[in-house]
Amino acid sequence: MSVTLKNIIAPTPSTTRGKPIPINGDPKGENIVYASGSSIIIRNVKNPMVADIYYEHPCQTTVGKYAPSGNYIASGDIQGNLRIWDTLQKEHILKATYKVLNGAILDIAWTSDSQRLVVVGDGKERFGAAILWDSGSSCGEITGHSKIILSCDIKSSRPFRVATGGEDFAVNWFEGPPFKFQKNIGTGDFTRFVNCVRFSPDGSKLVTVGADKKSFVYDGKTGEKLIELNPAQQHTGGIYSCSWSNDNVRVLTASADKSCKVWDTTTGQCLHTFTFGSDVNDQQLGCLWLGESLLSVNLAGEISTLNIDDATKPSRIIKGHNKLVGTIAFDKNTGSLFSASYDASLLQWDISTGLATTFTGPAHKNQITSIKINGDQIITCAMDDSVKISSISKQTYGESIGVDSPAQGVAFSGDVIVAVSMKTVYVIKGGKIVSQTAASWEPTSVAINNTEVSVGGKDNKIHVFTLNGNNLTASHTLDNHRGAITDLSYSPCGKYLASGCANREVIVWSGKDAKSKGWVNHTARINAVSWSDDSKYIATASLDSQVYIWNVENPTASPVQIKNSHLGGVNDVVFGSNNELFSSGNEGAIKIWSVSI
Repeated sequence: MSVTLKNIIAPTPSTTRGKPIPINGDPKGENIVYASGSSIIIRNVKNPMVADIYYEHPCQTTVGKYAPSGNYIASGDIQGNLRIWDTLQKEHILKATYKVLNGAILDIAWTSDSQRLVVVGDGKERFGAAILWDSGSSCGEITGHSKIILSCDIKSSRPFRVATGGEDFAVNWFEGPPFKFQKNIGTGDFTRFVNCVRFSPDGSKLVTVGADKKSFVYDGKTGEKLIELNPAQQHTGGIYSCSWSNDNVRVLTASADKSCKVWDTTTGQCLHTFTFGSDVNDQQLGCLWLGESLLSVNLAGEISTLNIDDATKPSRIIKGHNKLVGTIAFDKNTGSLFSASYDASLLQWDISTGLATTFTGPAHKNQITSIKINGDQIITCAMDDSVKISSISKQTYGESIGVDSPAQGVAFSGDVIVAVSMKTVYVIKGGKIVSQTAASWEPTSVAINNTEVSVGGKDNKIHVFTLNGNNLTASHTLDNHRGAITDLSYSPCGKYLASGCANREVIVWSGKDAKSKGWVNHTARINAVSWSDDSKYIATASLDSQVYIWNVENPTASPVQIKNSHLGGVNDVVFGSNNELFSSGNEGAIKIWSVSI
């Protein structure tokens, strides 16, 4: 058996209300790069399923920027670490790493020869630095600001010029190299934070945008102010980002007023206004004009492709998770994948396109802990003390079925649903609770096979019940585990029960007997167990970032290991169709693996 990575459904950009989201592109116009969690994401513009994730930052990342050569990416994080790494090889070999600032790096700019970098952000002694990429030695000083620098850019043509914008309302101008402060070109222009500064591709102009809704265009060689973008057409909220088209005339702006605009920088007139919804998440925090693609990022992290021919709605919206993905489920009927993240968002994925849709109606209010698919029903339970039975075809949430404490797991057989909270085992029929069984041992997981119900507990035991009508009758316990039971799953054939525990052990049960022994290859808590359709293999996901595939028919055989599949741990794993395996992790990604048996 061999396993290869087929596709990545990458996490969306991490966002913070009121702060710009840097999103950048490669020189060829094929990929975008952005920060998500403690990772840097590279993603194809046309096909969002083609993605790569750089995991090497030790903390939350903030920005990634391609070198003009396209061979390297420079990325920064909240601790002031700058990492420069190779983009051409899968291993993303590190070329250099520097501690540039004592606080978060907020923006990065390369010179057109890919030799020098300007890095700005927060710091104790300084808010910016100009360095040579290969040695880290200084090639100038970024001074003149009294507060955090939010944005920087370097003129692409010689002589090089550097522009910076900051929280002190200033736009500063530097000449070099070595780069030295020359003047404040935005004196009196802005009365709020200067969120973004960008030179045009040919270096002839500089555009600046601020939180006070104003935008100005300056001469790219002298820094002389040319024009203010028409105040009568300006945004009604702070502007967070701007990006030039390749024609060096038009510029795209993104604003908290839930709109994006395209401007003519020669006349200052607004050419197009793209409107979004009225929800707070429709605030636009970042934008990028990459070739023919106009992209915008909203507060939810969704990446919209704007359509100049129809400004009322985006031509495509890339939704996704930017928090840990705790549970996933595969629907064999529709071929869709369902996923839920820490922030209670539930998505249905078309795995052929990498695009997701959401459910409407009253959603869960806390983390969803388990998803099960039963025909057209999607059964979910969550930490908000509820279970929901929702319609897949209508994509509408069902009514909440209340339980007495955070729901830990859910399972079904026919029209019978069994759910467990931290105190009780519930039997649900017809959308209503028909019986409750108190549990003194804190249930953690549940599985059902016809009338046999197995409930995992924090007491290291599997409590087996028999379902008689609406009621559960205790049958026996399975107590070979030495840690709290974390997940249970019956095989599709109904012969076996698989269990995983916090003490990293996986056991396959045949009746009351353990069929497997010594399955302890994981080095940390087992988070999930999943059966293949033929009941011959089990996939397990663990906090140790590994996925293992075990052979049930040959229990002594070494399992197949998928090393370092997710940063920070794998939360769930599930077999799909066509020899596919899906996994989800703490970094917010969902990975699709091709399994050849």
